Amino acid sequence: MWGIYFVERPEKIDFINGMNDMPLMQFFYFLFEFLFQVYFIASFLAIRKSKTVYLENYTNPNISELNALFKITILYYALHFIVLIRWLVTFIFGWGKVEIRDWIVCLDGFAFLFCTCWYLFVALNNPEFFRGVNSDLKPITEVVPKQKNSPLLVEEKSKEIEFLKDFMLEKEPYLNSSLTIQELSEQVKIPVKDLSTLINLYMDKHFFDFVNEYRIEKAMQILKDPSQNELTVLEILYQVGFNSKSSFNTSFKKYTGKTPTDFRKQTL
Repeated sequence: MWGIYFVERPEKIDFINGMNDMPLMQFFYFLFEFLFQVYFIASFLAIRKSKTVYLENYTNPNISELNALFKITILYYALHFIVLIRWLVTFIFGWGKVEIRDWIVCLDGFAFLFCTCWYLFVALNNPEFFRGVNSDLKPITEVVPKQKNSPLLVEEKSKEIEFLKDFMLEKEPYLNSSLTIQELSEQVKIPVKDLSTLINLYMDKHFFDFVNEYRIEKAMQILKDPSQNELTVLEILYQVGFNSKSSFNTSFKKYTGKTPTDFRKQTL
């Protein structure tokens, strides 16, 4: 490599033209592709883990940011196949087919530019993109070792579950739209780790679903009450702790099989 600086211009051109056929360059091409695949697999795993942590610790039902990030990652992964096609064309036809490669490079460049602009547009319209999930949090299965169920342990957990359910019905902490498992832990005087284990493992529910079930039940009571018929669906969803109409409708239909409007019409 050092010798190329001290030769004549024609030798330099020949060297540059022949670089792509060198075993070392081909090795780096394969290394790049390998690292690229590792990076994307790690990205998908990180997003999935973040979603699990989110559902186990937060109750805000709007997880569109994580879903959008997952779709963007999928899209960039799909666009990478354009690069693979370019390499395939080069491998089959060699470097002589300049026109075909140039067209693929143009398509590749415009596609990545469009997707990057779209990503920035989505990110700017969703500032939550830059807040993320607390990086110190981990899925409960990674924090708590598996325990063998014994009659004593089952009885103890059953009492804790009953206490938690009574507290949710009596104090209605779920009405707070930004309720987190840390805040509920302080209210029920149960350590966060123990509360998370109780809900996510022993009740076999995400904290997200556990809280939203109470919100939906509360909304159902209001929708069935003729004296509150003047309240709109939007007013009700904010009243019971939701902060998005689309999220409320999705959760309500998942829990009842009906939309809030249809449920009200059938019960009144």
